[in-house]
Amino acid sequence: MQKYEVMYHKIISANIKKLRKSLKLSQEEFAEKLNCSREFISRVENLKEKVSLKMLLKLSELFKVNPTYFFEED
Repeated sequence: MQKYEVMYHKIISANIKKLRKSLKLSQEEFAEKLNCSREFISRVENLKEKVSLKMLLKLSELFKVNPTYFFEED
């Protein structure tokens, strides 16, 4: 089970970063929109912290993407 957890952590983090960059937002700007810290965004993008399901739903609502977006591999 842990193998899949690591795999999805990498996919989710990469998709969050891809979304942020596609919107041309800095980590600071992205964090402001999510009402969290820039450090949190950095830790997520660098695989040092996982995001909760609640945060994924907040991201999908705020940026108008389907929640499944975060689980899709390139």
